[in-house]
Amino acid sequence: MFKNEAARRASNQSEPSALHGWDNYGFFSSLTMPQHVPNQAPAQADLAIIGGGPAGCSAASWLSQLGLKVALIERESVLCASLQGLQFPQDWLLGAPGETLAAQGQRYAAQTQGLDGLQLFLQRSLSHVDWQMGQGWRLRLDDGRMLQTRALLLATGLRPLRPELFFAPQTAHPRVMDAIALTAQRETLAPGRCLLLGGGDNAVENALFLQAKGHQVTLWSRSDWRAQQALLDRLAPLSQHITLRPRTPLPFRLDAAEDFVQVESREHGLETFDHVAVLLGYEAEPSAWLLVGDALQRAGITAPSHPFRDEPRFAPLGLFVAGDASGRQHPCVQTALGDGVVAAKAVEAFLRPLQEGQPSLAMRRNNRQIIHISGLRFGAKLGVLDFEREGPQPIQVDAEVNLGAQQIVSRDADIGHVLDYRRVRQIIIDECTAEHTDLLEALLGKLCTRLMKLAGVVGVRIKVTKLEIFPDCQVAISAECGQW
Repeated sequence: MFKNEAARRASNQSEPSALHGWDNYGFFSSLTMPQHVPNQAPAQADLAIIGGGPAGCSAASWLSQLGLKVALIERESVLCASLQGLQFPQDWLLGAPGETLAAQGQRYAAQTQGLDGLQLFLQRSLSHVDWQMGQGWRLRLDDGRMLQTRALLLATGLRPLRPELFFAPQTAHPRVMDAIALTAQRETLAPGRCLLLGGGDNAVENALFLQAKGHQVTLWSRSDWRAQQALLDRLAPLSQHITLRPRTPLPFRLDAAEDFVQVESREHGLETFDHVAVLLGYEAEPSAWLLVGDALQRAGITAPSHPFRDEPRFAPLGLFVAGDASGRQHPCVQTALGDGVVAAKAVEAFLRPLQEGQPSLAMRRNNRQIIHISGLRFGAKLGVLDFEREGPQPIQVDAEVNLGAQQIVSRDADIGHVLDYRRVRQIIIDECTAEHTDLLEALLGKLCTRLMKLAGVVGVRIKVTKLEIFPDCQVAISAECGQW
């Protein structure tokens, strides 16, 4: 969104664009064109993917080969740009031992660019997003062009956490690095005094690497070490060579000069280092999601706060997420590639119902099914009073069992595919009659625990009423657990 529309239009007239010429799909067919296209009808696509990293490229590859029209929007000048600067060899990707991440990124980018029917919008990002029922997503790029698409996939990845205490809002200092900057520079850093703030895999692995390169390393964590045991086992013998500060409050001040960085803390006072790396984790890159969240709010749909997670209720809107931004997997290249495939199959299911006449995805997935059992009366072994211990006491149980998002079926189905409500009824009776329970609260706990263990159950509500404890009233206690 632009504060000055006239300035934006003037800028568009002189700034080069990434694409030009419309092909038979309604897309631009090459990578150079005048940037602003007045009165041009929106380009059409089945799916727009925001983010050209491993997850976005993986999803694009699958969906393009399935015959769908895919637009891939990437803000950098090349695909998989986050990998291009990582020239160190790695052995985590099966089948490519010793290959650099940069080389892997180049291979992913080359294959993606060669996909039939795929259109790339390089060096472009979103400036506005709208969603309308029955029409899908309307995207405006930062050069003013429009794109209409049935589905939208966010594959925007992660960004390092950069606390304002350590990073000036407007300027970057070469001696104060985040995780990406350290990874890109660590091979060429001159040996010196390095302070690493963090206690996870990234911090410990970098501490080991820099110490082996001749650096004097201080590893400082505000909590216990969170790194995997294999890295901690390598760290332990080096405690005389790496200064370890676990469970220590982080510095409260940092000043970066041309030749050094000073940090100050209550525990260690004022200290000087050659470089400081802040390795406190990652967060989902928020820019695209904030625009999507605004679009949903304008359409009257409650949007969750950032970061976005892949929730079933968004699939009927044609909204999906893949890769590190989804938070489903440990963030790395391999899981991003696999997550791109998972997202691609979900997108295909949304765009192509499996059979003619099959209910839409909204009918198939965006409903919640609940089993209700009302007014179930029987004698239970319950109570702390003497007469209650002499025999079963009459109670009434009302229960709701939430099965979450389920398919709506319009014809008979195999009962083995659903939760049989007869089983729910019998579990309630069995738990209340198997043994004597003193407290009604304890009986509620037993019922909730047992019902929550049933396959597919995501929430339970139970109300137990003692029918004859008082002559002038009934007493009931209810409990709720799980998702509602």
